[in-house]
Amino acid sequence: MGDLTTYSIHLTTDFGEWSRYNVFMMGRCRTGDGTEGDYIHLISRGDTDGNTFTPSTDARRHLTLDTTPCVEFELYIYIVANTLPASRIVSQSPPFEVEVTIRTPEGEVYAKPHTVNQWGGATIYIEFPRK
Repeated sequence: MGDLTTYSIHLTTDFGEWSRYNVFMMGRCRTGDGTEGDYIHLISRGDTDGNTFTPSTDARRHLTLDTTPCVEFELYIYIVANTLPASRIVSQSPPFEVEVTIRTPEGEVYAKPHTVNQWGGATIYIEFPRK
């Protein structure tokens, strides 16, 4: 197995209607001997009550979740719409991207855009190190 290190997971987007979404990040770290380590989680709720939506003037949201020292981890990110898109016409509500970046004290080890369906949201699964 590898060395123990901490990971910092970052999720960012500039999508104008980002405040309609709730984000749940949950993960599990494994220690050097392969046993379960700590569980990590983050919950970020959107700015809407689920019935109405007014686009935020500052739509950018940056979420960060840090692990405890571990050799490897698995992470689930759920992006769930809390209300409908501004337009009810599907063709006017295309998917958007969120950027997921993972860093260790030594530097960036993962950076990838993930597509989010405005109607159905997204589920992102990441195992690290990549298998």
